[in-house]
Amino acid sequence: MCLAIPMKIKNIKGDFAEVEAGKLRRTINVQMLPQAKAGDYVLVHAGFAIQKVDPKKAKETLRLVDEVYR
Repeated sequence: MCLAIPMKIKNIKGDFAEVEAGKLRRTINVQMLPQAKAGDYVLVHAGFAIQKVDPKKAKETLRLVDEVYR
């Protein structure tokens, strides 16, 4: 099973972005989403941003994930 996590882009440098979801922070590749910018929520899978997502939906998904892992 594959899982993509919504994460918020904090900043972008070239093809890479620093993203966060709660306390989790990662550097990911954003080459597939050249229109992505700081503040956007993106789905992250295997170190790549694969799709932009609506901020409301991203926050709700993160809330549900947090609830499951408490």
